[in-house]
Amino acid sequence: MHRRVTGPTGPGVLEEIALPSGPLTVLRPADPDVVAFEPVPGPGGSEELHPPHWARLWPAGRALAHAVDEAGPGWLAGRRVLELGCGLGLPSLAAARAGAGTVLATDRSAAAVAWVAASARRCGLAVGTAAVPFDRAGDGGARCDLVLAADVLYGVAAADALAALLPRVTAPDGQVWLADPGRPETPRWLAAAREVWTVTTRPLPDGVDLHVLRRP
Repeated sequence: MHRRVTGPTGPGVLEEIALPSGPLTVLRPADPDVVAFEPVPGPGGSEELHPPHWARLWPAGRALAHAVDEAGPGWLAGRRVLELGCGLGLPSLAAARAGAGTVLATDRSAAAVAWVAASARRCGLAVGTAAVPFDRAGDGGARCDLVLAADVLYGVAAADALAALLPRVTAPDGQVWLADPGRPETPRWLAAAREVWTVTTRPLPDGVDLHVLRRP
């Protein structure tokens, strides 16, 4: 049973997510179907109305959070973590709970990151947030030890922006963990990524693959 609460932009519920080290509670909109479309930054400084895909806990986000939680403090302690296209930010919350040194959850939706920040406060976790598109997600920050992204290859423009961004935001010895449910754009993107990165893939639950990118 989900407990109803007031969220940052409307009615919400607290949902308990089962993870290997124990349940993690995330705050999400009570009814994603009634969340309003939102003006978000588009190409070249434009704005476009974007459907609130962020308002749902998608399988790729759940699976990536599971993988992060499994890695645990032994791997994550003290590391700088960046999540791209975070939506409700479950992987970021899992990373913070596992002892990451810093965690920054980014999404081009200001509403999305407001819900992530509210979840983090309720859980007592240190998660920074920023409402920025892919092409500005790394502006002014240090490169990260772990870059997380779940189900972000949903179109050519997003995929190309991600490919351009990752070398800028990933530390020389860092890793990118990309959880993907088999989007049509994924094979092309991975083929191009293998020209720059060493890519390994393993299956996660619910038909999601985890692609781990490292510099050669």
